[in-house]
Amino acid sequence: MIRDTSRQDTQIEAVPLWKNPKAYKASALLALTIAFLIWGVNAWHSTGSVDNTLPLSRINIAQVERGDLIRDLVVQGKVVAANSPTLYSPAQGIVKFAVKAGDTVKSGQVLASVDSPKLSNQLAQEEAQLNKLSVELQRQKIQAKRQQLENQQKADLARVNLTAAKRELKRAELSMEKQIISLLDFEKSKDDMARAQLEYEQAVQNAELEKESLSFDTQTLHLQVSQQKLQVEELERRVRELEILSPVSGTIGSLAVSQRSAVAANAPLITVVDLTSFELEAAVPENYADDLGLNMAVAINLSGKELAGEITAISPEVINNQVIARVRFTDGQPENLRQNLRLTARILLENRNDVLLVKRGGFLDQSGGRHVFRLNDSQQAERVSIQIGALGLKQVEIVSGLQEGDQIIISAAEELEDAQLVALTE
Repeated sequence: MIRDTSRQDTQIEAVPLWKNPKAYKASALLALTIAFLIWGVNAWHSTGSVDNTLPLSRINIAQVERGDLIRDLVVQGKVVAANSPTLYSPAQGIVKFAVKAGDTVKSGQVLASVDSPKLSNQLAQEEAQLNKLSVELQRQKIQAKRQQLENQQKADLARVNLTAAKRELKRAELSMEKQIISLLDFEKSKDDMARAQLEYEQAVQNAELEKESLSFDTQTLHLQVSQQKLQVEELERRVRELEILSPVSGTIGSLAVSQRSAVAANAPLITVVDLTSFELEAAVPENYADDLGLNMAVAINLSGKELAGEITAISPEVINNQVIARVRFTDGQPENLRQNLRLTARILLENRNDVLLVKRGGFLDQSGGRHVFRLNDSQQAERVSIQIGALGLKQVEIVSGLQEGDQIIISAAEELEDAQLVALTE
């Protein structure tokens, strides 16, 4: 028989997989790898194309609400006297002050006087001229009466001559009928009567014309006297103004010149500060100048108390990138106000009712108000474009892009710079 290899083979019994340590380790490693891959795929599907992650502790979240937005502006200002007139010298002369800087004065009190010899001499000359014209006016009135009397006498004599001529003509007519006088004498009587008639009429007309001429001369002198009176009254007023009176009750702010100084006409002398009328002088940034308007409401903060005010004046020029606005207290001036006291005021620029609002935050500076990150139901924040409207002190108006009830990230973060979708973590 041919010999085979049956005697060389040895039968080995099969060992179960769980009894083989090497196979067990390989299987376990394979299962863990598959599970990790499945978890990674599921996580990738659940987060989508997330650009970045951001912890909730680093951000501020606010909800979009509907309400009223007050657009206001907080400015700094100082208390100034609303009425602080500066008094000027009415004429050239020597000034003598009756008060000192810081003195309390009342309205109508004498503050200073100016000695002006030139003005006093001018007043004396004008008064003398007035007296001269007044005498000439009286003389003219007397002359007018005398002339009118003479004219009246001439007219009366002409009337008497006319009456006599008429009587002679009548006698001549009777004599002519009886053939007592000649025709030549009769014609002469008629000529005498015509001459007397003409002389009488001319005398009456001359008297009327002379009366009008005298009246005109008298009226001319009367007008000259009236004009001179006005000049004298004006000079008297200027002389009275040499005593400078206080226009208001208050304190003396400053003296522009020293005692017994020579001053020119219209030179500043003294400043009076009215302590009963204060206003707030507020500096407003020039980019808000177009939003300001007269009678605009202002809330003034004085020692934690809010006082009502309104804008009464706006400067027409920009100085140091600011516009100066004057604010008046509308509910009465508060007590214990001091000049140059620094106060904070809130100018109410606009009031919008029933609009979408959200709290102000760093997102305005980071994105310029063009987009925000809105939270969704998957613990994520997605980038959405928005349009903002009016900016308030604490809130901002949302014109489009969001709805009431939406939650957005109002803080700024580097992770939000260029991201489209951000995952939020605890």
